[in-house]
Amino acid sequence: MRDLVRRRLDFDFDPSVVPRDWYHGDAHLTTFWTALSLLFPEGERFFVESVRRYRGRIEDPELRAAVDGFIGQEAMHGRAHRAFNEMVRERGLGVAGPAEAQVRRLLDLARATLTHRGQLAATCALEHFTAILAEQLLQTPEHRDAGHESVRGMWVWHALEESEHKAVAYDVYQAIGGGYARRVAVMLLTTAFFFGEVAFVHGRLLHAQGRLGDVRGWARALAYFWGRPGLFRKLAPAYLDYFRPDFHPDDRDTRATLAAWRERLFGAQGELRDRWRMEPAA
Repeated sequence: MRDLVRRRLDFDFDPSVVPRDWYHGDAHLTTFWTALSLLFPEGERFFVESVRRYRGRIEDPELRAAVDGFIGQEAMHGRAHRAFNEMVRERGLGVAGPAEAQVRRLLDLARATLTHRGQLAATCALEHFTAILAEQLLQTPEHRDAGHESVRGMWVWHALEESEHKAVAYDVYQAIGGGYARRVAVMLLTTAFFFGEVAFVHGRLLHAQGRLGDVRGWARALAYFWGRPGLFRKLAPAYLDYFRPDFHPDDRDTRATLAAWRERLFGAQGELRDRWRMEPAA
């Protein structure tokens, strides 16, 4: 298991610089990724809570160190997405605030109804989503380059670190004796709630922009995600891998991809080197 590093990066998203439709020049596609960003800060706080509460029960020092790295990286992601979400609000989409509050209520419901082990299983499920989305972003130039340069760095850095720590929550779940039946049942439940929440927030954002009734826009988005190029369609096999009894996140070997992106972003001439300060995650 590779040592995880908390990279402190400062992002300043200026509404006068970031295009309104910053992904592919398309309102519906942009709004989908914006909806995801609105979910991230509260979601990542939930991930940290569910993993941290088991840290004291982990005997393996390497996994315990990985938990610390996971916590540090997720904290930085929440910070970056809060800055991005503030830019969304400054642009006049006041609905962003209520949307974030709704995510908070949904996660509070999960805290109230799921056991601690169930919450960790939900984190494993959601970390699988972020891991396969991140892998696709890092490995698909057309997808990555569709994001405007003013925001691309944040999304690529986030994808890199999600891939780096993709196995941590899962390894903690296994270490505490989490079973297969709970893992797949919670994945099914999480899938329904996740896509339902993203779709709802997506719709609220489009309504606030007066674009909810844009039938052609919806058709373009559906084609992009499920037809050609079919981002979600191409993710289906990786998603279904999770239901194998012998599944592990590291079955998808992304080591070469991650090494290349660490160098590209944070090497001597790295694209984000001027934004970061490296330190051990603790």
